[in-house]
Amino acid sequence: MICRQRGFTLIEILVAISIFATVISLAYSSYNATFHIINNAQAQTNIYSKARIAMERIVEDLESFYPGKEILFKGTSETFGNYRADSLQFFSTAHVRLQPDSRSPGTVLISYTVEEDPDTETLLLYRSELPATDTNEADRKTSPGLLLCNNLLEVAFDYQNKAGENVENWGDDEEEEDAPDLVTITLRFDDTEQEGAGILFQTGIRLPSAVK
Repeated sequence: MICRQRGFTLIEILVAISIFATVISLAYSSYNATFHIINNAQAQTNIYSKARIAMERIVEDLESFYPGKEILFKGTSETFGNYRADSLQFFSTAHVRLQPDSRSPGTVLISYTVEEDPDTETLLLYRSELPATDTNEADRKTSPGLLLCNNLLEVAFDYQNKAGENVENWGDDEEEEDAPDLVTITLRFDDTEQEGAGILFQTGIRLPSAVK
């Protein structure tokens, strides 16, 4: 009795390859989608972490606002593209200790400034502080300070006076009150998932001098 072994035909091989390719394609799509979700979640987490740190720092500085004999509180509204890139200067008793044994200089001039990141075309938010005794014009322009936050589309400071009126600039009008009653902080972060819209964070802080 002769036993003959039958091999696969060309059509069977092609069908098997086609099924294998389909399975691999579906598996890769699921794999790629899963990692896309993970990466997006990590990016969102990083943005929320940056926003929390930046907001806490700004609020703490404003909560320690120091009127003094000569009140300095100046907010300037500027634009970058379709969004605002505001700057802010004021006296405060808050102090960032970069060294464990560093001493507090007492009252400091805190400045928040915004610059463009040439690599990403987003905004960089800088914070600087100088002792109140070293606040001449030359000292203020030496360095933007420490980078507080990056990947921003908008940095906005809005002010409300005691009459409840909202303004975007503060400190230019000689008849204006020495300091605003309320400061609203807006940070908009770039978000690749929602191009152009960004992720918006906003909070308000009433200055100590305005609290009765």
